Amino acid sequence: MARRERAIPLGSAAHRASVRHLLERPRFEVIPLAGIVDEAANHLPAGATVTVTASPTRGPEPTLETAAALARVGFHAVPHLAATQYCEESLPEALQQIGAAGIREVFIVGGDSAPPRAGAGHDAGDRQDRFGDGLQLIEAVRRLAPQLHVGVPGYPEGHPRIPQQSLEQSLARKAEHAACVVGQLCFDPHTVTDWAVGLCARGLHMSVYAGLPGAVGSARLMRIAGRIGVGDSLRFLSSGGTRTALRLVSPGRYDPTPLVTGLVRADGGVVVSGIHLYTFNALQETQLWRRRLLARLQEGDPR
Repeated sequence: MARRERAIPLGSAAHRASVRHLLERPRFEVIPLAGIVDEAANHLPAGATVTVTASPTRGPEPTLETAAALARVGFHAVPHLAATQYCEESLPEALQQIGAAGIREVFIVGGDSAPPRAGAGHDAGDRQDRFGDGLQLIEAVRRLAPQLHVGVPGYPEGHPRIPQQSLEQSLARKAEHAACVVGQLCFDPHTVTDWAVGLCARGLHMSVYAGLPGAVGSARLMRIAGRIGVGDSLRFLSSGGTRTALRLVSPGRYDPTPLVTGLVRADGGVVVSGIHLYTFNALQETQLWRRRLLARLQEGDPR
């Protein structure tokens, strides 16, 4: 059984109000696996924004099909489109499928590479014909489907394989077409808020969403965090003392409460537009955490 910890203090009335605002309409990210649409319908709030990841090994079809199914049951579905999975010939068909489903927003990433698969629909075609990066795909989407809102990824802690200057230049170009930027998973709220302030200072006036883990199994979250290069924020967690480290490495599920509360200043000030919950398909657990925290905030619990 997971260790039961003392409730995390929620601060002043202004602080609680801002945290409640962040929690009321989060974005939920899911992986397009069997049963996830039913899980979302059973556990997520009606009409919520649900983004669907792209798989480098399974191709784009599961992402598009899952997003369309989520849209049919009333969610604001946002499929991820990866540049490594599309070319000029395959993109129009995908956009037609997106439009037919009533989807109004896409999230565009560069994507990881995978070996080409014969007879894979949208994934077919020579690799040299695919879009070279996320910016090329964004420009093509804006040209072919200008009505779609576009979201792009951001990296509060940088990227393990891309120089910081290149990241900043790329995001500045993408910001000309994008409505929002979603931060990579980060465990340090101060890093996230500094990153958001920096974007504004550079004149990149997009909606900025902080990327937080949901109530995910601790062991799985540690593996994922190490793989995607969030070492600095893991060290931040360790520096928080024994209780903070135990919350991540002990059996059970990670508690995201310190992250979401840490995004808000003591006076209630907040610089991010909202939160994006990386659920890793732990929807029931993530929604239970969210509801419990909202109940405490609504009651004005000062603990």
